[in-house]
Amino acid sequence: MSSFSARSCDRVELAHVPGFRLGRLSVCPALRELRHEDGRNEILQHRVMQVLVALARADGAIVTRHELTLSCWDGRVVGEDAINRILSRLRAVGANIGAGSFRILTVTRIGYRLLVDGRHDEGSESRAQSLARPSRRFVLAAGCAAALGMLGAAAWQGRRGFASTAMPAEVGPLMDQALATLSQDGRQDQAIALFQRIVAMAPDYADGWGALGNAYALAARYRSIAESQIYRAQARSASRRALILDPQNSLGQAALITARPAIGNWLGAERALRNAIAEHDRNAPLLFALAGTLSAVGRNAEALPLVERTESVVARLPSLLFFHIRALWCLNRLAEAEGLMAEAASHYPTILEGWFTRFYVLLYSARAGAAISLAENRPLRPTGVPDSEFESILRVARAIESRDAASVDAVMSEQRARARQGAGYAENAIQFACALGRIDDAFDIANAYYFDRGFVIPDLRFAPEAPSYSPGPDRQTAFLFRPVTQPMRADPRFDRLASDLGLARYWLQAGVRPDYQAL
Repeated sequence: MSSFSARSCDRVELAHVPGFRLGRLSVCPALRELRHEDGRNEILQHRVMQVLVALARADGAIVTRHELTLSCWDGRVVGEDAINRILSRLRAVGANIGAGSFRILTVTRIGYRLLVDGRHDEGSESRAQSLARPSRRFVLAAGCAAALGMLGAAAWQGRRGFASTAMPAEVGPLMDQALATLSQDGRQDQAIALFQRIVAMAPDYADGWGALGNAYALAARYRSIAESQIYRAQARSASRRALILDPQNSLGQAALITARPAIGNWLGAERALRNAIAEHDRNAPLLFALAGTLSAVGRNAEALPLVERTESVVARLPSLLFFHIRALWCLNRLAEAEGLMAEAASHYPTILEGWFTRFYVLLYSARAGAAISLAENRPLRPTGVPDSEFESILRVARAIESRDAASVDAVMSEQRARARQGAGYAENAIQFACALGRIDDAFDIANAYYFDRGFVIPDLRFAPEAPSYSPGPDRQTAFLFRPVTQPMRADPRFDRLASDLGLARYWLQAGVRPDYQAL
């Protein structure tokens, strides 16, 4: 049984879990009851029973902390103390009323295993099958995903080579669903759970493990340092399993490379992704990941066709549409960007990423007035963003429109202060400074953002209420190649910045030139 079994990370709904045995114990999850065969019984707390079920249905496989949080805490960030308290309680139960019927082992830095005394667990096989059986709701969901065909079987099987183990027929619909989810879900938790189910159903399927590794690698971005380290370790573990099954597995190779931090890893990521795409040429997440890598090194002219290829495979998903708009903008193809912005405004008027994409393209394309009108239209603002954020960017837009010296001074003072509050604020402040003609400020903030020179910028991007992170090794570079930051690229100091970041080395080793040097 795989240590990545999806059965261990589906949400535990106690009311729907059938009773089962653990050695001398009968377990009734719905009643939270343990009953020993000698007549003794004990009622567990709700969370304690959830964790017991999550461990039991792994059937002796390792369950990671992350999988426990998904199944028992709905994926919320949970401190180690909380999990340890639950496990201590279960160990005490196992030693007392359990009378040695089960034990919980800690596998250092990986997770936990529940071991059952086999002499008293005659029904272990039927119990495992009962707990492993997919729910009707999940089967229906998988069927719907296959019927909709957002990616379709061809999207996965469109390849010019074959892994050492072919895709089992029973996991085809799940693979389609997992890939579709990976293209839509920014945090990737749902996609990870689906890939875990796939490798549980087909533990010898190399591409399933490689795809799981890539999902973990993608999920590591925008996480805190501690979380990203966990996800990257899981990506490496899954990809190594893929490479054990198939030493030439391109998905496993890509996962190993892309699990590394982004800064300085562009050439390795590009080569690994291109190699994987050569076999899986209609795999939307791979195409999109390569487009993102090329955009990060100033190669939007090559990223754009990849975006268009991705759109030929999948429906125009919001994140893909907004990336397409930004790529066109970077290439000064504003008329086409305008058309897609109108489409985005029609279909996704209040999605946060789309709204801010429209706002900034307008603001930085000599249409500050239109940007101001958009921001002042309260009903069309994305939800969940405090009014103070809109007031702040409105002050920037008005200063850009008026060019009033006092307004520019006040705005830059505010933005320098905000840059110290989060990585996302710093990225915005760099671009605002360029738009306001304050290039010295732009370089000062960039040096702090990338290298902690002058001051330190927190990893948290914006509001702690909806945490997203950009740790130092994963800081963004794509915005350095947008039209608004052209004054930085025209300044001699940009060469040093590009050199210190490793961008110059990448361009040299890859034998390419970024768009701004080629145009």
